[in-house]
Amino acid sequence: SNLSLVVSTPGSSDQGWHADGGHVDLHAHRPCHCLNVFVPLVDVLDDALGPTELRPGTHVHTRNLAPMMLAAKARRTLRAPAMPRLRAGDALVFDYRLLHRGRANRTQATNRPILVLTFAKSWFKDVLNFPKRSMRDASC
Repeated sequence: SNLSLVVSTPGSSDQGWHADGGHVDLHAHRPCHCLNVFVPLVDVLDDALGPTELRPGTHVHTRNLAPMMLAAKARRTLRAPAMPRLRAGDALVFDYRLLHRGRANRTQATNRPILVLTFAKSWFKDVLNFPKRSMRDASC
């Protein structure tokens, strides 16, 4: 489990679409092994503050996500992105493998701080996003 704070400052641009982690099995889809919980510390009720945008269904295993999304778009089965509007203290829970991005913060003076909690199966360690370095001494 990990805890972090992500702050989108005024004038920041859209993030690129990304998943925070990949699949642990490259041959088949497996159940979720890690969850993100986003908790905004301010109300994020309109587009100007840059809500988190999610791409439903993209957590499902595929070896070729980009071609799969293009094919789904051509077949008109690609689900539209979702941008939930959240109040301070609400929780947005989603699979670590889901494509998502923070939208641009188009405000002049308002930061968008989001507390990010990550919960994983005991055997999973994300050394890419959460290296060993910590703000607290492990002996505490």
